[in-house]
Amino acid sequence: MRLGEAQAKQYRIYFLAGCLSAAALLILASAPWTEPLPAHLWNDVAVFALTAILSDAWHLRGAFANVSGSVIFVPLFASVLLFPHPIPMLIAAAAMVVVETIVRRKPLIRVWFNTAQFMVAIGLGSLAYVYLGGQVSTREFSFKIVPFAALVGTFFVINQGSVAAVVAITSGVSLRESWQRIGGGARIYDVLASSLAVLVAVLYVKFQFVGLAVVALPLFFVRQMYQMNLQLQEELQEKLELMVKAIEARDPYTSGHSRRVAEYASAIARELGLSARDLDGIKTAALLHDVGKIYEEFAPLLRKETRLTPEERMVMQTHVVRSAELVSTVSKLKGIVLETIRHHHENFDGSGYPDGLAGAAIPIGARIIMVSDTIDAMTTDRPYRKALGFEVVLKELSAHAGRQFDPDLVDIVAQSHNIRRLLGVGGVYSESAPSQPTRPRIADPRPLAPTPG
Repeated sequence: MRLGEAQAKQYRIYFLAGCLSAAALLILASAPWTEPLPAHLWNDVAVFALTAILSDAWHLRGAFANVSGSVIFVPLFASVLLFPHPIPMLIAAAAMVVVETIVRRKPLIRVWFNTAQFMVAIGLGSLAYVYLGGQVSTREFSFKIVPFAALVGTFFVINQGSVAAVVAITSGVSLRESWQRIGGGARIYDVLASSLAVLVAVLYVKFQFVGLAVVALPLFFVRQMYQMNLQLQEELQEKLELMVKAIEARDPYTSGHSRRVAEYASAIARELGLSARDLDGIKTAALLHDVGKIYEEFAPLLRKETRLTPEERMVMQTHVVRSAELVSTVSKLKGIVLETIRHHHENFDGSGYPDGLAGAAIPIGARIIMVSDTIDAMTTDRPYRKALGFEVVLKELSAHAGRQFDPDLVDIVAQSHNIRRLLGVGGVYSESAPSQPTRPRIADPRPLAPTPG
C-alpha cells in the first residue's frame, strides 16, 4: 500500500468518526436537560453502567477483520426500557471508554469511533422506542413489541453499518460484503438475545439488584451460544485446511495450488459483486476442487514428469467425480459447493467433463474456478514447462473464450487489477480490456445459496 492510500483511508475513518460524533452531540442536545435525574436513579444507572462494562469486557473475537462482539446490547436495551433519554447514551459511552482504553488498550481513534457509534446507535434507538409509544420506567413495566422492535432494528443497523463502513475502508472489500460478514449468520442470534433485555428490565423492576443478578446466568448462556457458533466455523475451516494439506502432500510440486486458485476465484467473484455467502462457497469449492486426487490411482499420474497419455488423461478426469464424492461426506458442503467442485472442468461450449454442461447451466462458481485453475496452472512451473507470463495467459484465455471459458469472466480477468496484484504484475491488457471498466452480467439461473444436504 502506498503512503498516500494509507493516509486517504485514515482520513476517511476520521471523517466517519467525526460525523458520528456530530450526530451523537445532536442527539444529546435533543434531551430535556432541564429535568434532572432523580437521586434514587443514580445507583440504578451506575449498576447498569457496570453491567454494560462487564458484558463488553467479556467479548469474543470474530473471524472477519478482527471485529469483536459482545452481549453489551442486552443491558443497553434494558436501560432504554428503564431510564429516560439520554441516560442510555451515557451508559454506552462510559462502557466503551472504559473497555476500549483499560481492557482492550486500543488506539485513540478506535476508542473515539466505537464510543461515538454506540452513542448514536443506542441514542436513535431510544428515540425510536419512545416515539412509537414505548414506556420508560423503573417502577412499573409495560411491554410493546413495535417500539422494542424499532429499538433493536435501529441499533443493529447503525452499529453494524458503522463497523462495516470502517472495515470496507480499511480492507478494501465492498460495503455490501463487509455488512454481510459483520452480521452474517449471527443476526438471528442477535434478535433472540435481544429479548433478554425485556427479561432484564422486568426482573429489575420487580426485584431491583437481585433481579439483575439473576439474569447474569442467561447472559452467560447467550455468550456461550455466540462462542459455539464461532467454534463451529473455525472447526470447519480447520477441516478444510487439513483436506487441502492432505492432497498437496501427494504432489509437493504443486503445493499451494489450491490456495492460489481460491485467491484468484475470490478476486473474480468480488468483481462480479457476488454476496459474501456466495464468495465463501466459491472459495471453499476452490480450496477443495482437487481433493479427490488424494486417492491412490492418481498418485503416479501426479508424479509423472512427462505429458499424460490419452488413457492416463481419462483416469485423471475422474478426479472431479472423486472430489465431489469425498466432499459429499461433509453435510455443510453439500449443495452448490459440491456441484461447483463436480463441474469445474465443464467447458463453456459443452465439451468438458464429467456431464457436458454448457453456458449458464454450469454453476457460476465452477466457471470461475475453471478460469482461476487455468491461470495458476499457466503461471507456475510444471514438470514439462516453465511458468508463462501473464500476457501469454491472457491471450490463451481470450483465444478459448466462448469455447472453454466464460467470455465475460475472461474480460473480468483481463481488466482486473486484483488478479495482477496477486500475480505481482502490472499494466492493462489492451486487446481485451475496455477503456472503461464494466461489470459484465453473468447469466446464471441457479441459486448460489447452499441447498439442504
